[in-house]
Parts: sequence; structure tokens; C-alpha cells
Amino acid sequence: MAIDLNWELTILEIVHGFYLNLLKDTLEDEITPPQGLEASSLRARDRQPTLLLPAMRRWLKLLDMAISPEMLRFSLNSAIDQDLAEALLRYYARKQSQNSSDRDKTDFVVTFLYRNPRVSGQWDKRGLSMDGVAPVPPFEIALLEVLGDAELPKLSPAESRTLDEFEFLAEEVDQIEHFDRLMDSGLMQKARLIKHTFGPAFYHPHALAVIGHYNHRFGCRFAELFDAAASHIKSYADQIQQLGGSLSSRVEGDITVEHLAQFEQQSTYDAEYCSAQDHLYRLSRLQKAVDARIHARLPAAAAPAASTSQPSVPPASAASEQAVGSFTDPAQFGEETRIRSVEESIRGWVLAADERCRHVVPMKFGNFELTPAEADAYSAEFHQERSFRGDNARALVRMVAVMARIQAEIEELKQRQNSTHLWRPHADALLLLQTAAAQADQSAAAARQLATQRGLVEKSRIITATMQRLRIRVEQVQETLARLNPESAPR
Repeated sequence: MAIDLNWELTILEIVHGFYLNLLKDTLEDEITPPQGLEASSLRARDRQPTLLLPAMRRWLKLLDMAISPEMLRFSLNSAIDQDLAEALLRYYARKQSQNSSDRDKTDFVVTFLYRNPRVSGQWDKRGLSMDGVAPVPPFEIALLEVLGDAELPKLSPAESRTLDEFEFLAEEVDQIEHFDRLMDSGLMQKARLIKHTFGPAFYHPHALAVIGHYNHRFGCRFAELFDAAASHIKSYADQIQQLGGSLSSRVEGDITVEHLAQFEQQSTYDAEYCSAQDHLYRLSRLQKAVDARIHARLPAAAAPAASTSQPSVPPASAASEQAVGSFTDPAQFGEETRIRSVEESIRGWVLAADERCRHVVPMKFGNFELTPAEADAYSAEFHQERSFRGDNARALVRMVAVMARIQAEIEELKQRQNSTHLWRPHADALLLLQTAAAQADQSAAAARQLATQRGLVEKSRIITATMQRLRIRVEQVQETLARLNPESAPR
């Protein structure tokens, strides 16, 4: 690809001006560029890009050493427009530097671009193409346009699979409900290590799009948990003082109420990376101390007043208990939710589709076919009845939903079996689905027995056929799990 030297020099000139202003603000002094790289020389009509480009690249390398990633991070605010951020991204992507500082700067810039689209909601557009395959995300398309005039690095199949790890990490982040657990999870370190496994492919538009989206998703959850933890410890400190406790009252170990009261949220946000890490782990430690204290008792100075007050952390409400139902394991409850969601999705398809094709349900990894009797059960209006026909319909509906879930999880596991982490949730789900299949089979057997007793031979045959299909699916689960690496297979 022919490179427009004047265009490349223009990009470097924009970065150069930004760097000089950034250093001027930091040092409170002017930075004088080398002879030939002054603004007047760069803007001259007869400038010679072939001579200026090498000199500018060398000079910017020196300025890069003077500008830390934290300096760049703090400068990326509402005063920075997308044109400047895109110029910075072009500069870093063209360099394709393996230096961790340059990679961190690229990381900050691509995240800024994701968080600040030119049009609000620009990256949220989703949909499917006619073949059911998800199209290229809008943010990746935008990056392709920004970086399209540069020689892009190659992205190997192995590196593409590595990028899938970010979706797994993001799901883990979403499931964490407390800041101290987020800090203890090691997810920040994991994400950083994954980023550093890439060579030049780190600067590929697809890689940058995935990383920018993950950073934004992590950042939103991080800020939410951080603010909740800071408010939690501040509120606890205020409560102790209102109840008569002193600032010197010990919460746990060497942590006092004064330490809680003096924690500053903004100083953590404004700190450079290493210092910020210290602040974050300090907040995590403070939160653990407060939680331990709440679950034990209030400090001695406040104990008399606290004895008549309501407990700080009340037990779960009856409504929550009812929502969880009989599932004490959150994983089981989550799988039950997914099975019921599949039931509703299939029912919606059967009711809306044409009579000729309602038995072919489109799924992510291929069609799932229903027998005529199974389709009838999904469209039956009496499926909620407490009657024989209601029990019969529910047995068929349940077995079909479990089979559909098994098909989806087996295909997901095949796609991710070579991944370091992504295969495990699907293997664990298959174990839960084995249990769900056994329960569905037991319920269907009871319905079949009742049909036999009533002499309903055709009803019994229909249930038996679906039970046989379910058992074949369970055998596929067992074969799939058996093929996993014994050392990594779920226990």
C-alpha cells in the first residue's frame, strides 16, 4: 500500500503539538523542538516529508520517554476531541511498539475513543445478518476506517482465540458484587497478562476493538464497586461517631475509624498507576475490616446504643428466598433460569412461525428440530393446567428445552475447548444439564406411567420417543466431557 508521506507527517505534527502542550503544562516551561521541527518549518509550503519524517520520528521517540502513560491518561478528558485521539491512535498503531509504555498509551486512547463516540450510542447497534451470523461490531468498523491507510499487522487464529478470553473475563467481572472480591480476583492482572501475550497483533483493529470494549465494561463495573465500597466505609465511620464511638476506635487490627473517615476517593482516581494500586488495595482492606466488624459487632464504645438498633446487614428477605426457590446452589439457579428462557424462546418461535416450519427452531449453532407432538406441546394453551394433559405437555416442553440447552453448550464447548479459560463454564453447565436431564426424565417417566395406566398408548409412545432423544443427548454430554483433558476437566 502506497503511503501518503504528507498525510503521515500531518499525523506526527498533530501528536507533536499535543506532546509539547502536555509537557509544557507538566513542567510549567516551554519545550524547544530541534531545528527544522519548529512549527514554521513544518507548515512551510516547500517542506520535504522525506527529510522531515525520520527526524520527527526520532524526536517523538524522545518525547515518548518523557510522557508517561499516566500523564496521557489524565489528559484524555472532555477537552480532547476525537480527531486528536484518532491521530494518537494512528501514531501508536503505525509504530507497533512492543514497549509496555506505548501499549498502555494505546490502551488508554482506544478506551477513550470507545467511551466517547462521535454520536451517542454509536457502538450499541446490534443485529444479525440473514445467515444468523453477528456482523462486525460498529466500533471495529470505525477503527478499520481510522487505521485503514496503514499497514496493519496480521492476527493469527491463535491470537483471535486469545481475544475471546476477554469476554470470559468480562462475565466474571459482572458477577462480582463487592470491591474487595474484585481486587482479590486477580482479573486486572489477568487482563494485563493477556494483552502482553500479543506481538504486533495488539495493534490490529479487531484486537483494539475487543480491548477497548472490555476496558470500558470493566471500568464501569470497577467504578460502581469502588464508589459503593468507599460510601460503605464512610457511612460506617459516620455511624460509629454518631453512636458515640471515637476516631481512635479500632475496627480491626491497626485500622481505626479515623482511617475510614479519611479515605479520599478523588485522590485514588488522580493517583499515578503504582500509587493508585496502593490506594485500591487499601480500600479493599478497609472494606474487609468493616464487613468483618459489621458481621461481628460494633466497637465497644458504641455497643450500648447499637444493641437496640436494627442489624446493619439484615438477613435475606422472604421474597429473595422465594425467588431462589429450592436451588441453594447459585449455579443451579442460573442454569434453571437459562432452561426456562429457552422454553420461552422456543414457545415464541412455535407460536409465531408458519405451520410448515414451526418445528425447525433456529439456534446459534444450527437448527433444532421438534417432533409434531413436541411442537403441539409448546403451542398448547393448557400447559399450565394442573391436569394430566398439562403434566404431559410440561414433560415434553421440559425435555426439549434441556436438549436444546445441551446442544448449545456442546457447540460452545467445541468452539472454546482450546482456550485457557473459556471452555470451563460450558463444561460446568453440561454437568448441571446432566442433572436437569435426569430430573426431566424422571418426571416424563411418571407421566408415561399414568398414560399407560389410562390406556393412552399413543401418549405413552410420544413421551417415550422424546425420552429416548433426551437420553441420546445425555450420552453426547458424557462423551464430550470424557474427551476433555483429564487434568482440566471439571470435577
